[in-house]
Formats: sequence, structure tokens, C-alpha cells
Amino acid sequence: MKFPMSMKSIFKPVLLGAPLVLFALTVNAQVGIGTITPDASAQLDVRSTTKGVLVPRLSSSQRAGVASPADGLLVYDTDTKGFWYFKSGSGWAQVSDSTLALPYAGTGNRATPLFSVTNQGAGAALEGISDGGPAGQFRNTVATNTQSNVLQVETNGNGNISDNTKGNAGSFKIANNNSVGAAVRGEVSTIFGNFGAAGIFGTSSGTGGFAGLFHAANPAGINPSLVAISDGNGNAITANASKGNAVEANIDGAGNAVYAWVPSFATGAAGKFDIFNEANTNAVVTATTVGNGTAGHFFVNRTTGTSSAVYGEVNSIFANFGTAAIMGKASGTGGYGGLFYSSNPAGNGPAILALTEGNGSGITVNAGGTGDGIEASCDGNGNAVSGFIPNFGTGRAGRFANYNSSNGQPTLHVSNAGTGTGLLVNHTGASGNVAIFQSGSSNAARINKAGRGFFNDGTQSGGADIAEAFDVISEVSDYEPGDVLSIATSKDRTIEKSAGAYSDLVLGVYATKPGVLLTEEHIDSDLAGKVPMGVVGVIPTKVCLEGGAIQRGDLLVTSSKPGVAMKADKAKVKAGQILGKALQNFDGDGIGKINVFVNVK
Repeated sequence: MKFPMSMKSIFKPVLLGAPLVLFALTVNAQVGIGTITPDASAQLDVRSTTKGVLVPRLSSSQRAGVASPADGLLVYDTDTKGFWYFKSGSGWAQVSDSTLALPYAGTGNRATPLFSVTNQGAGAALEGISDGGPAGQFRNTVATNTQSNVLQVETNGNGNISDNTKGNAGSFKIANNNSVGAAVRGEVSTIFGNFGAAGIFGTSSGTGGFAGLFHAANPAGINPSLVAISDGNGNAITANASKGNAVEANIDGAGNAVYAWVPSFATGAAGKFDIFNEANTNAVVTATTVGNGTAGHFFVNRTTGTSSAVYGEVNSIFANFGTAAIMGKASGTGGYGGLFYSSNPAGNGPAILALTEGNGSGITVNAGGTGDGIEASCDGNGNAVSGFIPNFGTGRAGRFANYNSSNGQPTLHVSNAGTGTGLLVNHTGASGNVAIFQSGSSNAARINKAGRGFFNDGTQSGGADIAEAFDVISEVSDYEPGDVLSIATSKDRTIEKSAGAYSDLVLGVYATKPGVLLTEEHIDSDLAGKVPMGVVGVIPTKVCLEGGAIQRGDLLVTSSKPGVAMKADKAKVKAGQILGKALQNFDGDGIGKINVFVNVK
């Protein structure tokens, strides 16, 4: 049945006199458009106020006392047991409950709505206005009613892309800028966590659309689009995706796509990621950037902190490539697989520390190309490489081995462009050798702790003589290589230039390049004030023609010229006067130098 509607409220109670309340059923629409659809299966119980029935019960006499009833006014006639409505321009017209169903009054099993309003105009089919109480209220009071929704809203419209405030199945808005209420509030009170037991449940059943969309549309706004808070032990948000991403976040501005934090009073973790599928070979966390910033930045901002900025752990019985607590890879032509930088000049901690409690190496490195397995440098006064064994250890501080039999490179190469020592070996223990050199695992040479050298197959050195450092009379600058030297009689263990022919004090020659230099001084002595006197070996020696021209093999003795030798007359030679034998001829003027095999006899 159709009614000409003009009033703006739906089910608006009209107080005519206590306790009588009349109910006007109206629809805000054009005249003649609104319809009321009877439903014969409706079971009406207008006497139950607990079911929200607002239709008053009136006797015929009470109904007749109502003056000028409004259009669409409905009452329950207690005399005829029928429902009445007022038609404009007429009186009361009776309609039985078999032909008209009223809203809020249905009970029992129904397959069709109790009340249906159709609006073909531009206004609202139904409108509820509240001056105090709720503008609309929908309740299900039967706990066993699990088949029906308390409120069901459905639209077959296409929606409105240009204006998403229109064309929706439902739209809720708080038009008060100072309001602190919610446009939509959903609450569920249950002990179960079943699928669908939610304060708000959104489903996207098509191939597109969103199950939920929250849009903070004001560019000047500072509040988040979605806030989820849990005061219990459950998660504030739980997300699960069968194929896509469980959570996808992006940022158009300068903020963070994902920002997780723990307040100052909490003890939880800011983030945790787990994979519980043993067959899943994907990374737990992947971070990629095409920008110039870091893919990941971890910072412990606590000066008294003792925890690590990054902690990696792997629990495996294998040592395959990549089975590592932390793996760094440089896949370009530059960059580093790992960089550790201790940037505080006052810091004392190492840039990298590697410890192992097992039988493996603390660090194992390998260079597959022409680079170095390890390159170490030092800008300060420390050591580029320092290896040590603590006082309780029993291993080696360093070991170098070459296992390639065709590799002709030295196993250890020491190069020094400075003025310091190229190699320093310091033995501070109670016993042992300073150095041992082996060939085929057998000792070939060694230097004991006292500094004595032992060589299995002799020694070979540069130079051609054996010399010994001696003090000299007068200044060292008065002597030069090639001078013939004799024992000084004025001071113990001192030498001077030879004086007089056939001197039996002759001792040797100032060595030019001794192969072995003997001394009673410590090896660290610079031998200042001493000259190296060759006693055995080939030594360039000063000679003259005072004894005649010198031929190879001639015996040589001292001449009358200080520090100069001459050819000996065998008839005059006595024991202790022979300096050595000439290895070169000499027939020149003045004083010259020839090689002499010095061997004083």
C-alpha cells in the first residue's frame, strides 16, 4: 500500500498524553513514492515492550478521541484486534494483521522482511533523527539465532570513484569537528577467537576491492590512518596472506614505510621475523635499495651498552658456502664484502673480533684472483699484523705454508723501505732457539738462544776474507782499506800501520769487504773507533817496488813505507814476517793495490 509521505522522521514517537504514545510511520520521499509491503507470515506481538514495539494499543473509543491524526499514523485496536492506519482525507481505515506487517513487531521464522521501503527519488528511503536517544537501534535478543544478521545493508550500485562518500553500501560520518566519538564503533564480547568473531569484519569477495580501507585524507593531518591497540595478550594486528604479502607498506614522503618502536617502559622487541617451514629456502628478511643509502642500519645508542648492533647465529652441522651467522657479498666490480670501522680516535676496541670455542679457525680467508688473502696496514704506531698466544695457550703465533709444489714464490716475503729492521725475532723464554730452519722436516740451520749459529752444510757469504775488529792508534780516519797493519806496542789489543821492512809485528790488512767480521763486542755495537783487519783471505793490499817488481805468487813483507807491503827476499825472510802471497803482478810507479792472499806466517 502506498502513502503520500512528507514527515522527516522514521518511527518518531508522538506523546499525546501519558501513558499514551502514538507512532507515526513516515518516509522522507516524494509523495506517492514510498510503499509499505504487507507480509502475511508476520507474527505480531504488539504487547511486548521488550521487543521495541512502539505501536500503541487503543480501544475504538480511544481511537475516536484522537483528533486530526497525521498521515500514516498506526495504532492497534483492542476491540477489533486489527491494525489501523490513517489515510489522508478519510478517517480510520482498518487493515488486518494478515495483510499488513509492522516494523519492530515481527517474531517467529520469516523468509521475507517484516518491513520494506522503496525510494525512487533522490532523498533517503529511511531517516532516523535523534534528539536524545539513538536514531536507530537493531538488536538480536535470541542467543540461538545464528542464521540472521542484526543489520544487513546491501547495494547493487556501481559506486562512485570520483566521490567515495557516495554510492556505498553504508556511510557513517561525524560532522562535528570537535567530536571525540567514532564514526563506526564495533564491539564483540566473546571468549572465542573464531574466524569472524570481530568487532569489525570486512570481506572482499571479488577479484578486486579491499576488505578494509582507512584513509587519512587531510594533507595537514598528523594522526595515523589506522590505530590498533591490544590491552590483552594477543596481537594488536595479525595479518595472513595466502599468496600476496601479509603486510605491504610504502611511503610517498620522507617518513618510514614501516616504523616499529618500544616505549621507554616496555621490555619487548621492536621487531621479530620467523620462518617455521623447514622446506622454505627464502630469506627471513630481505632489504633492497636502489638509492645511495644503506640497505640496513643498526645502531645501539647507549654509551654503556654491552650488546651488539647486529647479532647473527646459525645452528648447523655443515660448513657449506653461505652457512654463516653473517655473510657479506660484494657482487660488483668494487665495494667490500664486509667493512668494519672503529671510527672513534680515542677508542681502544678492535674493528673486528673473531673468536672460536671449537676446533676451527678464528678467521679463514681466501683470495681467488690475484689479490691477497689478507692485507693489513697500520697508519699509527701499532702493528699491521700482530699474532700472539696467551699465557695459557699452546699453539703458534703465526704459520705460513705453501702446499703447491710447482709454486716458486717465497712462502714469506719481508720487504722494508724504511730505516728499521726488516725482521726482528725476540726470544724471551727460558729455553729454545731463536730460529730453526728445516729442509724436508730436518734441521738445516739454527740459531740458539745465545745467538750461536749452526749450519749443516757450511756457510757462504759475500766478501773474500775473515776480519776482526781492532782498536787503532790515533784516529780511525787516519786509516783506509789496503793499509798493512801491525801490532801496536804501546797499547794492548791495538794495531797501527806497519813500520819498517821485514817487521815481524805484521798482523794483517785493512779489509775492504770482509766476508766474516769477528769482534768481542756485542752484535748491536756499531764498532766505532775500530777498523776491520783481515787476517785470512783475499784482500786488496797496498804495495810498492821497494823489493823489486812483484809477480804472482811472490811472498810479501812489510816495506819501509808505513802501511805498504813489498816483494820479499826469501834469503832474508824470518818466521812471522810473511804477510801473504801476491795474486796479481805489480810493476808501477809509487804505491798501488793488488789482490793478496793474506795469511801471516
